[in-house]
Amino acid sequence: MPKKLLSVILIISLVFSLFTFSAGAASTFEEWQTGWEDIKASSGYITLTPGEDETQMNFSWQSSFFSTREQIVLGKKADLSDAKQLKVKRDFNLFGFEWTNNASATELETNTVYYYRYTVDKTESEVYSFTTGDGEGVTALFVTDSQIGRSSGTQEEIYMNDTYGWTKTLETASENNEFDFILSSGDQVEDSYSEEQYTYFESPSILRSTPVAAAIGNHDFYTTNYSHHFNNPNDKTFTLFRWPAGQGYYFCYNDVLFIVVDSNNFLPTANRRIIKNACKAYPEAKWRVLMMHHSPFDARGADDIGNKFARTTVVPFIDEFDIDVCLSGHDHYYSRSHIIKDGEITSDIGKTDAYNNPDGTLYITQNSSSGSNYSGIGDEISEYCSFALQERRATYSILDIDGDTLTVKSYHTDTNEMFDSVTIEK
Repeated sequence: MPKKLLSVILIISLVFSLFTFSAGAASTFEEWQTGWEDIKASSGYITLTPGEDETQMNFSWQSSFFSTREQIVLGKKADLSDAKQLKVKRDFNLFGFEWTNNASATELETNTVYYYRYTVDKTESEVYSFTTGDGEGVTALFVTDSQIGRSSGTQEEIYMNDTYGWTKTLETASENNEFDFILSSGDQVEDSYSEEQYTYFESPSILRSTPVAAAIGNHDFYTTNYSHHFNNPNDKTFTLFRWPAGQGYYFCYNDVLFIVVDSNNFLPTANRRIIKNACKAYPEAKWRVLMMHHSPFDARGADDIGNKFARTTVVPFIDEFDIDVCLSGHDHYYSRSHIIKDGEITSDIGKTDAYNNPDGTLYITQNSSSGSNYSGIGDEISEYCSFALQERRATYSILDIDGDTLTVKSYHTDTNEMFDSVTIEK
């Protein structure tokens, strides 16, 4: 066989192997379980987060206290022969007694495969890859409350079941959908101080190729660990108060502004300033999507104290800055509101799944993405709620924004069947 042809075949084989980890059918528990010992033995995984816009990508990973400066390189060729080294900033993570390494890639081209490799404790990782968007619209996977460490059983059983449930949802969602990034509206882990639980959250292989934009939940806010695992963009807005986990941030992706706030923050001016700065930075964005952990207009009428706080500390600014959709979690069931503004239902209450240029905001609360914990809805749902469901099954949603149309379709993980769909035309 000619050497040139052999080289081409080898390159094609390498490229194919790099993509197999994020494609194909979702693993059964038995198949996934064969890799459990490797997951347990890991000291952590690299996590991608969105950059300030579609031309950027952020990275974050952990290394031991005794490690030297880590490195990460990025290129367009699978063998990284064209790779350039990214600048790495590192900060000490007290809870893990280790270093956090952050890096950012800029000036990324659309619809392009990029390859990267990084070092941990003088050991090179394998080569991973991600693909940038096509420059039009946004498709995102919306999940919440993976909450690794929440279910029942022995500690080993809890971690295995929760991690598998989380992995299963990501794999199932990726079978029939191509998304630009993942939106996770809080409570990624049960115990904020647990590096072990963060390792399990980061373990699904799809997270080496797909960025995660995560909100701070009520299980995340009280230590600094969250901020050491997510290298969020535009997170330096000055506020008078923030919890140890950090605060909100924002980014714009193809004419869609995403704003993430910490609904645990009881100081209203903190979240208003972040929302205001985001809208000021991207005034021409056609759509505005806000994400936070607590659900101000959920099926139970905000009987949870955190949800009540969100009505007073965040919702007024959702109205003030004309947010189109608010994504939340916390309740461990699925619910979707009517269109709401100033505490009132504004659109025809009969329109439950399609709206044309509505005056107000649609609120969507997602169920557990891992199945680690479910809550009941009760006998009657709130007047603000258009649709609610709790079948004690893990779920996820696909948010798709294309030009004048925003659609959210929601699915059961176990069957991949759609159970809800809503559309806004603008």
